[in-house]
Amino acid sequence: MQRQPIDVAHFRKERFHTLFDEWQSLIRQHAIQVEYDAWMDQRYVQGPASSVTLKRGRVVFDLVHGAVYQVRGKDGSGRIFRVQLADDFPYVSFRDPASGADYPWVGLPAVFTQAELMTLRRMY
Repeated sequence: MQRQPIDVAHFRKERFHTLFDEWQSLIRQHAIQVEYDAWMDQRYVQGPASSVTLKRGRVVFDLVHGAVYQVRGKDGSGRIFRVQLADDFPYVSFRDPASGADYPWVGLPAVFTQAELMTLRRMY
């Protein structure tokens, strides 16, 4: 049975810092000694295979942990980003296509417009 799409508007605010709280706990326990973004990058590469179906307004879309996507803005410019999931909550890290540099991780809700999400395509 297919799950109903999760409406990103209904994510509770504590979901935005779940992974940060997990990282802080690991630091306090001396289980890891890496900065938050380095830990998030490791989690992205080593994270469990998972996917989620989300909804923003009328737009329904799927995201896969470890995948790279692109959306297009009103001006036609593309934004490339990678995705990781934490219990169906999406985090994204934008990529500079010119340099290949990845920016810090942020929670997905409210990062994209509905129009951008309509152009969503998986790159790899």
